[in-house]
This record gives sequence, structure tokens and C-alpha cells, in this order.
Amino acid sequence: MKSLKIAFALLVGVLAAGCYNDFDTPGPRKLYTDDDMAQLGLQQVSIKTVKGWFTEAFGGISGTGTNNNGWENTKTLKFGDLTPDEAQFISLKGRPDASDKYIKGKVISSDRQGNIYKSLYIYDGTAAIELKLYNGLYLDYLLDLDNMKSQWVYVRLDGLYLGNYRMMLSIGGAPSDGINTAGTHKYYANSNLDNPRVAKLNVFAGEYVPLEASDILEVDASNYTSLGEDQLGRLVRFKGIKVRYAGYPNQDGVTNPPLKSGTSSSSSENPYPSWIVTDWGTPRFGAWYRWAYNRDNVRLYASVLISYNDAATSTAEAGIYGIRTSGYSQFAMKPIPKDGAVGDVLGIYGVYGQRWDQAQFQISVNRIEDLAFKAEDLLTEEQIEAMTPASSYEPPVKNGGDDYTGE
Repeated sequence: MKSLKIAFALLVGVLAAGCYNDFDTPGPRKLYTDDDMAQLGLQQVSIKTVKGWFTEAFGGISGTGTNNNGWENTKTLKFGDLTPDEAQFISLKGRPDASDKYIKGKVISSDRQGNIYKSLYIYDGTAAIELKLYNGLYLDYLLDLDNMKSQWVYVRLDGLYLGNYRMMLSIGGAPSDGINTAGTHKYYANSNLDNPRVAKLNVFAGEYVPLEASDILEVDASNYTSLGEDQLGRLVRFKGIKVRYAGYPNQDGVTNPPLKSGTSSSSSENPYPSWIVTDWGTPRFGAWYRWAYNRDNVRLYASVLISYNDAATSTAEAGIYGIRTSGYSQFAMKPIPKDGAVGDVLGIYGVYGQRWDQAQFQISVNRIEDLAFKAEDLLTEEQIEAMTPASSYEPPVKNGGDDYTGE
């Protein structure tokens, strides 16, 4: 009887283990292929073609993604037919012939270190584009820059929206309206697909693939003027580029003039390096000698200027770029290079501005390793402490969601 009980117990254990393996250990996820898209009745189009559809519909990206002057100048192209309600929306057009199309591109961004947020950039050899998705994308979509590995991503276009935010095109959900901390309406041409299950109805992880050298655009002092609209969203390596302080003192106590935020007569002045507070409607800046601001539960974007063009007086000129870093990034509080330091920077090339004459060209890096400067060219903690004014430790952010401080 005792032997029977032992045998029965062993049998139950084996069955339990089998059930655990069957029901609790997930199998490998499906990686989609071109054949899968064909079985869905979809035809591939290039990312360049898709971005061209926006130009066909609205005449270009300048002046069509202003974000704050009403829907008239914040344009959206829906892939597929408009609903009756959407047909009444003044800024929205439909593209019925896109309903059976898809795009395919390699992953060229990663949010693993917290600097890229809810965005996935893909590149197909013709152009790159941002997909507005959810947080933790690095868990679903591979980019391994150390080993030059990536992954195909397929995007079924039907029902998605191509929108313009300050001249950067992206694919996401429907347009949305919000009110920022300054009480100003912000009109967004599309929105994030925040729910992964919803996003994965249109966005499919494909097979792993090498990231080729040609997938990264290399720029240096000899060819930087070739960068333009066609390269927006691409992963770009800026070789031998110089850090430039403007409007705030450098390590030698010298303050160079700030740069205009555009070439128009109404352009404001932007100082670098700095954090930025936008709670007031009008941006406010503070001298900041780290990649971003993260203190006392306050996290702010910061910008460091890099340049091939010493003669430039505005951010809209060729050869001037701002490295824009999130206060949520893992390297936010790391020291930045000294004024005049030369190094290599690898990041997503973007632009921010309502029109080309107001453009600020921006670089968003995936990780701290892509800011390649010599250790001896970084500011020391002693230098940072001496250079940072007391006011920069008290940025005028909205406190507790109700009150402003520092006005």
C-alpha cells in the first residue's frame, strides 16, 4: 500500500510538471515575414512613399504641424477611409488606397536607457519614420548597437494616422487635444498606441537581421550640408563634431552669444547648455552642465549644442544641432563635455519648429555610449559645481500640479 501511494505521488508530480510546462511556459513568439503580409492581402510600400503621401495631401511639412494654433495648421492623413464624423474634421484627410498596404523597416532606436520615450524609429533604406507606441519597447523590438543587430518591423497601415508634429512625421493613433500646464491647448496630429495589445494589431515584430553599416548615415565636416528633410528620423553618426556653449559661461568663464531659435526677425534667443521649462507657455532656460535635469522628483529635458558651423547665429542654419536629453534617461545627471570638445555623436536626427525658418535640428541618442567624447574632455564635478548658478537648482516648474514657483 505504501509503495502504491509513493507511485501515485510520483505520477501526480509528473503530470503536474507536464501541466506546468504546457500552460505556464510560453512558447517562442511568432516573428512575421513578407509571406505573412501577403497572406493578409497586403502590399508593401516604402517609407519614403508614405511620407510623400503627406506632401501630396497637404503640400509639405512646413506650417502643417504647428500644434498650438488650432486644427487648421495641424494636419493628419488617415490610412484608409474616413468615418462620417472624421469627414467633418477640417485637418484630416483619408487615403483609401493605403488600406491594403504595409511598410517594413529595421529598428534603429531603443528606449532601454530611458531617453527615447514611447517611440520606435524604423528605417527601410529609403527613409525612416517614428511609430508612436508604448513604453518598454526594447523588450519587444531589438536594437543591439554593440553587435550591430536589429529586427524587421511590419506596420499594417489601415486605420492608422500619419501626423505632423513640428515638422516631424509619425504614425500612430487618432488626433488628440490636450491642455498643458500653462493652460494652453495643444493640438496633436496623432496619438500614441499606448496599449501594447492594440498596437500589435497593426505593428508586427519580424525576423532578426544584421544592422548594416549603410543603415547608419555618417556625417562629418565635409558633407553635413547634405542633411535635409529626406534624412529626418534616420540614425546618424556625427563624426568629429564640436561642443559649443552659447549664452552661458564655459569652463574658462567665457560667455559666447546665444543663438537665435530661427532666422526670422521674431525668433527668440536660446542659450546652451541648458534645461528648459515650458510650463509657462514661453520657454524658460537655466544653465545646466549635465545631459539633463533630475533632482528632487523634477525631471527636465536639457540641450547641449554641437556644431560644424562656427559662424552660425541661429539654430535653423546647417551644421547646428541640439542633443536633447530626457530627465528620465539613465544618464541624465552625467557631466557633459567642455566647450570646444570634439567627439562623435550617434542618434536619431530630427527637427523641431513650425516652419523651416524656425527650425531647431535635434539629436536624440539611444544610450550614453553613443556620446563618444574623451574622459579628459568632460567637465569635472568641481567645475560643474562652480559653474552652475544657484537659480538653476530651482527651475520654475509647476509645483504639485497647482502652483508655480520661481516666477
